[in-house]
Amino acid sequence: MSAFAPFKTLVYKRCGLHLEGLAEARLLRAVTSLQAITELTDTTQLLDKLTSDPTLFDQFVSQLTVNETYFCREPDALNWLVNAYLPQRLAAGKAPLSIFSAGCSSGEEPYSVAMLLYERFGERARTLFNLSGGDLDHQVLVKARQAVYGGMAFRALSPTFKARYFSPYEGRFKLNEALRQWVTFRPFNLLSANENSPGGPFDVILFRNVSIYFDEPTRRRIHQQLSQLLKPNGILLCGVTEILGNDLGIFELAEAQGVFYFRSAKQPATSTAASPTFSWLDMGNKGDVSVENSDQLASTVDDKPAASLEQETENEKAASFTQQLHTAHQLLNQNAFDEAASLLKTLLTQQPWSVDALVLAGLVARWQQQPRIAREHFKRAIYVMPECWPAHFYLAELYRQGELTDEPLQRQRRYAGVVRLLSADPTSNGGLGTIAPPLPPGDARFLAERHLKAVNTTLATSSDSQGV
Repeated sequence: MSAFAPFKTLVYKRCGLHLEGLAEARLLRAVTSLQAITELTDTTQLLDKLTSDPTLFDQFVSQLTVNETYFCREPDALNWLVNAYLPQRLAAGKAPLSIFSAGCSSGEEPYSVAMLLYERFGERARTLFNLSGGDLDHQVLVKARQAVYGGMAFRALSPTFKARYFSPYEGRFKLNEALRQWVTFRPFNLLSANENSPGGPFDVILFRNVSIYFDEPTRRRIHQQLSQLLKPNGILLCGVTEILGNDLGIFELAEAQGVFYFRSAKQPATSTAASPTFSWLDMGNKGDVSVENSDQLASTVDDKPAASLEQETENEKAASFTQQLHTAHQLLNQNAFDEAASLLKTLLTQQPWSVDALVLAGLVARWQQQPRIAREHFKRAIYVMPECWPAHFYLAELYRQGELTDEPLQRQRRYAGVVRLLSADPTSNGGLGTIAPPLPPGDARFLAERHLKAVNTTLATSSDSQGV
């Protein structure tokens, strides 16, 4: 990808996007598309064209972000915001309150907040709150303003909400017009908030599941920009798995009974109650595994003994299995769950005890709302590799999130296992040999410790009640 380094540098300088790993494949497609549109192949000419043509640059950048989102993502944080934090602010006489979704993609996040606010406050919500969203991608903002969505956007939204706030529209579903008009959208570059200001200052900024695109120096610059848009007593909400990566000293990390948020360092902590955080956690990735050139292999086959050929065949099978694991991982990241499930079924037929395949299969089953199947995959991974902390973590999550009938002792055991394993080896990959852990070990330990504390409290309370 060295030929594309100048494009990486340009995008990084202008937008802060860190185009490494899987993002390199998107960059390759974007450059190929750019060459077709401009009929230019010279890198210098392409860069000059991108630099001088804002519309073309916007089209180019729109191909570099995943724009993966859906309604009511990480609902515990949203429920705390709507049912605990915002009512407290309203009680202090602060209406109307302003809420901004930074990196809003196609609009599912701000529209989710709109639905929840409407549930809590009814028609008054539109006078009590101002809702807006901003994103770097101009094309995805067009979709946000249209508010027409397909099936995968609704995977975490209750059928009741879908029926109440959406109506069929040309084979898809369109949001209620009153809510659509309530939320405003505008272009927004996180690195240049002053140049394309989204308004504000805001009482709440949602910066959730966005920072994965940025390295730490860029996140620090973004926090400095966002601090200028936030009211002195406002809060910044990040994604569940992004907490540690965004604790950079610009804001102070605070907690309200399981929900973590950032605030001004001089701002007092909120006393509102909150529900535990929810996490559909992002998946990590390693680079593709290269397979030796087939022509080169063919040219040397005749000169090798049978034992060597057998070993070579085994190596090829192993390389193929590894490559297919990466493919399944990419399919999962792209929400192609049926294709990922089909491929993983084949891989587990070949190697029933592959820890990597079992963990991926468990994650896919969970996304497909098949918690019992997910449980069996995670349990088998633990049986094969007791130190597989990702399997312990996600098994505990199945119980905590209510996807399986809650068993506090199981939750306690699994979260305790994560804490124990990562205390002994803070950088452990959990026994995974090919894919990276689905979330960073530090984040997993951070979350497991807090969920363990919560379940211990639950068990202690239950024990006291039984004693009485």
